[in-house]
Amino acid sequence: MKVTTDACLFGAWVAKYLPNSNRILDIGGGTGLLSLMLAQKHKGNITAVEIETACFQQLKENIQQSPYAENVNAVHANVLDFTTDLSFDAIVTNPPFYEQQLKSDNQSINQARHDESLQLNDLFKKANTLLNREGSLFVLLPFYRNEECLSLVKTHGFYPKQIGEVRQTPNHNPFRMMYWFVKNQESCQKEEITISNSNGSYTEDFSELLKDYYLYL
Repeated sequence: MKVTTDACLFGAWVAKYLPNSNRILDIGGGTGLLSLMLAQKHKGNITAVEIETACFQQLKENIQQSPYAENVNAVHANVLDFTTDLSFDAIVTNPPFYEQQLKSDNQSINQARHDESLQLNDLFKKANTLLNREGSLFVLLPFYRNEECLSLVKTHGFYPKQIGEVRQTPNHNPFRMMYWFVKNQESCQKEEITISNSNGSYTEDFSELLKDYYLYL
């Protein structure tokens, strides 16, 4: 799976807002991008759960070759079947996006990108059981699923605390939404983040978020 700009932005955004957390769960760990970005900024123990076999192997390899191997643990499982005696302080997830849309011929890509294996309702339900009462849930979704997400998440006892609306350039419509949900209702702050200026250079906001992760900005 390719490392995408929006996933990098999401990782940096989560790292910025994530409260001090002893136990963090990365649902759909992929190749380890989000887990390793969070490990760079936070001292807590991170569990990355990944269902797809080849992706899980790369996840393990990337963790082992990083400076954070002692802080990040890879688990090969469907998160809906994942059980633990512990509760988590935070959950971060970049879940499968595409519902009832055209698929690839590659089954591994389908499993990672399409939500047949992890639908939003199941994700929020599972997150509710794994998070402690003061826990935080961070989610990245396409903009077109914003209303669906905000309506559905409330049925599972979550409320938005921070929402980031992402645009590619000032001339583009929003294409991603970043959410920080909590279990106690409070005022919600909203922000807009634009990745690139009209001339193609990164914006000041994007550069500030990613400066500790990108080699060149």
